[in-house]
Amino acid sequence: MEYKLYSRYSCIKKVRKMTENEKNSESESGWLAKTSYALFDVGNSAVGAMHATFIFAVYFASTVAPEHGTSYWGYTTGAAALVVAILGPILGGLADSRAQRKLFLGAVVFIGVVATTILWKVEPNESFIWFALVFSFLSILANELMFVFYNALLPSVASKENMGRISGFGWAVGYFGAIVALVIALAVFIMPEKAPFGLDKDSSEHVRATMVLAGIWLLLFSLPLFFFVREGSAASKLSKPWQIISAGWAEIGKIPGLRRFLIARMLYVDGLTVVFAFIGIFAAKVFGFSGQDVLLFAIAVNFTCGVGALIGGWFDDKLGSFKTIRIALIFLIIIGALVLFSPNALSFWIFSLIAGLFIGPVQSASRSLVSHLAPAEHRAQIFGFYMLAGKITSFSGPVVYATVVLWATQSPSIEKLSFAIFGEGNGTLGERAGMITVVLFLIAGYFVLGKKKPGLM
Repeated sequence: MEYKLYSRYSCIKKVRKMTENEKNSESESGWLAKTSYALFDVGNSAVGAMHATFIFAVYFASTVAPEHGTSYWGYTTGAAALVVAILGPILGGLADSRAQRKLFLGAVVFIGVVATTILWKVEPNESFIWFALVFSFLSILANELMFVFYNALLPSVASKENMGRISGFGWAVGYFGAIVALVIALAVFIMPEKAPFGLDKDSSEHVRATMVLAGIWLLLFSLPLFFFVREGSAASKLSKPWQIISAGWAEIGKIPGLRRFLIARMLYVDGLTVVFAFIGIFAAKVFGFSGQDVLLFAIAVNFTCGVGALIGGWFDDKLGSFKTIRIALIFLIIIGALVLFSPNALSFWIFSLIAGLFIGPVQSASRSLVSHLAPAEHRAQIFGFYMLAGKITSFSGPVVYATVVLWATQSPSIEKLSFAIFGEGNGTLGERAGMITVVLFLIAGYFVLGKKKPGLM
């Protein structure tokens, strides 16, 4: 027992020493490195907003595969999450061992750009379902894997004292960048009666063109990071997957409470994954939002998420990452329930915008908490497990959502119940039932998180 306590104490001293060393070197990072780091989030967030949530996802579910599009999309999102969970720790460990985090990041950026852009070819008929799902899978996979290497670079541009604000700034800039991209998509491609560049509205070319915009956007805003953000140090040379996973899990075990935090994050991220994957489809199916309405909604929610991330970064540095996460989760649980049972479009708008203020802080504070605790030489590897915790069961949220919706829309008894409660068909109740998973996952994550901050004995 004495040895165990000593080992933990030594580990904590080691982490603190590393943090101080990192602070001395990383404080030299100027505004150009910080800005370049944040700009990457601009590119990544825009792809997520335009492809996975608000434009292509809605287009696919309502036009390409109108009968079972929601379920298909749910299974595809879930499959991508499962693959991210498997690959994240392995690729993160390889990137650490070779000090090639930027190289690995560049590879997945390339895949993301190509896979997203090629979705331009998805025409509005069922013969393109599998084409759309395959390249959507690759786009989502690449967009999520980017965070393994991107998050690991945060301490290269931030010190211990301002890590919360820099993390929050990155998330906020990402959300605001997504807003700009969505506004361009709306103003240039979606809203005009006559589509630009000779695009044919009858074949939805004006909608499909937004995927080209998303791919170019990701490429342009990713580039500065590769020029102005430092790589970081290398760890021991590990090449075999089982060695990488074993070593990473051992490193996590040296930091008290980190495993518990990762399990908690696994649960509350499951809830957020459902939101990001289906909120646009939910708005269209339940409240009859048009494609234009969904885009306006997306712009507004991204704005409040960005504001929340900025405010949350300040609270992060003042109160600590752990307290910020706990407070944000409490509000998300309450407001999430209100969103779920919104009786009309207006209340859905109001509650969703308020919820956005607390989504940003949960995301940014979770990243900064791990950045504070992770040793420099194992950072991408630990962030690989961080992504594992965010994805190993996150397929369950979309899959459960998709299954519930599929079952509910085919049940005559559910249809009668839906008319009795909402005065609408069974599709409405099915979508609402699927969204219950959001609140349940958030509640579970909050209770597993507990009251004791990771890193403390």
